[in-house]
Amino acid sequence: MGRFLWPLAVVAALAIGWAAAGVAGKTSAARETEQLKQQVSTLQARLHAREEIAAARSSDAGGRPGTPSASPASTPGERGLVAAVTEDRVLRDLRARGGGPADRAASRPGSSGSSPSIEAALDRFYRYLEATKGTQGRERWQRARELVEELRGMGDVAGVALMKVLSAGNDSDERRAAARLLGTLQVPQSLPLLKDIVEKDSDVLLRRAAAVGLRQLQTPESLPVLENILANGGDDRFVRLSAAYGLAESGRPGGVTGLAQIFQESSADGRGREMAFRALVSLNDERSLPFMRQVVASEAEPSYRLRAIQYLTAQGDRQSVATLQVLMQSPTEQASIRDAAAQAYRTLGGR
Repeated sequence: MGRFLWPLAVVAALAIGWAAAGVAGKTSAARETEQLKQQVSTLQARLHAREEIAAARSSDAGGRPGTPSASPASTPGERGLVAAVTEDRVLRDLRARGGGPADRAASRPGSSGSSPSIEAALDRFYRYLEATKGTQGRERWQRARELVEELRGMGDVAGVALMKVLSAGNDSDERRAAARLLGTLQVPQSLPLLKDIVEKDSDVLLRRAAAVGLRQLQTPESLPVLENILANGGDDRFVRLSAAYGLAESGRPGGVTGLAQIFQESSADGRGREMAFRALVSLNDERSLPFMRQVVASEAEPSYRLRAIQYLTAQGDRQSVATLQVLMQSPTEQASIRDAAAQAYRTLGGR
């Protein structure tokens, strides 16, 4: 009997395998179909936004003959750099000006009865991309800021639209912008998607943008993710820098330590050195004082030492008085360092 059961078992196993393969194939096909639909919808929104912007520019040019058009950057790399710089300025300004959750909720279009659609959110996103690609003019920057505020006002719909771009998009610039905006708008639902990109994606620029997004989420669930990123010393320096900055902003002591380590490790090539220093300065409290004292007494670049002296002075750090006295009396120090140290020494009450 056993001899007959064994072939039947093999046949049954094959049948189950074929069936499973068929189900898996259908599931895979459904997933691909859904992804294609998302790509089509984002493409339509992109084209629609660009058409309207082009029409508006044409109208402006027609009304003002002889008005020079904005000269585009000469290469894709330069265009990407211009867009990133503009976008960073917009997002930093918004973070500085942004109100609390209640203020943002009050400004949402949906609160007055209207329900924004995903298509409308995608339209705002692509208009924002076009605005950040501009090479000149305060108007472009102002418009980009307004568009981010409009996205913020759309609430959850904007988050869904941005996650659609990030998950289904095939344009790296668009996905990077979406990743950063998800952080700026603090969309907590984007945590798994951003985490997956940082851990698995091969595009290092996209991983950096996702890390920036994670840094800005500032949710209890995002902090362990940032800690794991920072603990991986072999990861990209800018990815780890964002993780350290996010932890420092959240009050985790490991964040300040991580930023100081990145500043030190980048002394050879300078990659991330200025960003790490600026992050520590932006904390604007006593947590950065030990680091600043070390910089002042070190052989770091004079520009960093001067800024560290300014930080210690602004924080009223009397523990640095002895170090400042040594510097102001040192015949081997540069005149600028001696003068700055002497001024700080007097300000802090040195005798």
